[in-house]
Amino acid sequence: MMQESLMTIPELMEFLQVKRNTIYTLRNLGLPTVKIGRSVRFRVDSVIKWLGELEKTSNSNMPSYLASV
Repeated sequence: MMQESLMTIPELMEFLQVKRNTIYTLRNLGLPTVKIGRSVRFRVDSVIKWLGELEKTSNSNMPSYLASV
């Protein structure tokens, strides 16, 4: 069975170089997550793909507080 890379919130914070509140904001905007019991994890491939789709979105369609993220 192939092992997928899963990141915790602190690991994703370091990977994206953002604060915890930004991670929660991105989750509310649709950042893909994996729930394991009460824990939340993020698949590296899914996060990169989602960010790529977000990058294609015009900044005018993004909330102003995310335009600088």
